[in-house]
Amino acid sequence: MKKIFMLLAIFCVACAAQAQDRVVKMPTEGSKVPFNPAESDKGYWCSIEVGGGATTMEGRKNLPMGEIVFSNGYRINQFLKVGVGIGALYYIANNNEVRGTTRKLSMPLFATLRGNFLNEDTRSVVPYWTANVGASLPDGLFLTPGVGLRVGEMRNAFIINLNYTFRQLKMPAGEHKYYSGIMLKLGYEF
Repeated sequence: MKKIFMLLAIFCVACAAQAQDRVVKMPTEGSKVPFNPAESDKGYWCSIEVGGGATTMEGRKNLPMGEIVFSNGYRINQFLKVGVGIGALYYIANNNEVRGTTRKLSMPLFATLRGNFLNEDTRSVVPYWTANVGASLPDGLFLTPGVGLRVGEMRNAFIINLNYTFRQLKMPAGEHKYYSGIMLKLGYEF
């Protein structure tokens, strides 16, 4: 397990180092093509987020959890980014009572969409939306929409978001149960 986390950490650092290379097109003197600042909006983006939350099921035991996710993809413009992500989800307590297993770790693999609600050219704090859909291995499918704030520059920002999560949990007998919950995540995006 330590080897998997070490490989995941090395992968995250390598991707983060690669994301820092950015070519900025500057107009040459006498150029007939004007510089278009919207072109610099496009390109690779990456984020790493750490969060915690719990299921919110009335009349049942709740399942507190912690999560770390790494997302990367292509930034079409400041209002739409598409990508994929991977992470680790740790069930903190009530695991055996709720899920019927002592296994506390699962691995979410997902597609992500996110974008800003407002133009970030003149603002340092911008509200944004996010939506993740995928599967948490070996549990099952999940959908996680959310809203948050980006604090910083266009390609260098701290993020905080509040997510609603709808998860399918695989029980030992093979059937699936469905849970919903709330997660708060903090992260960094570039």
